[in-house]
Amino acid sequence: MKGPDGVPPEVCALFERLALDLLKRGFDRYSADAILHQIRWQMHMMRGDRTFKCNDHWTAPLARWFMAKNPKAGKFFELRERAAA
Repeated sequence: MKGPDGVPPEVCALFERLALDLLKRGFDRYSADAILHQIRWQMHMMRGDRTFKCNDHWTAPLARWFMAKNPKAGKFFELRERAAA
C-alpha cells in the first residue's frame, strides 16, 4: 500500500482501516488527528512498540491520501488550503 511520503505503510493501512470503520458506523465527518492519536495509542499499548514515533505532520497528508483513495468517503475530513511553497 502506497501512502504519502514518509508515512510507513503500516500506519497508512491502520489509518485507512480506522477511517473506513468510522464511516461504516455512520460518521459523516471525523478528525484525522484523532485517528492518528489512536494509531499512536495502539502501537504503544496494544502492540507494545514503545519505540514507535508518530509524526503530527502526517495528519494532513494522510487525510488527503485517504480521501483520494476512497472517493466515496466524500469530505470525511476537513481540509485546509495548502500554503504556496
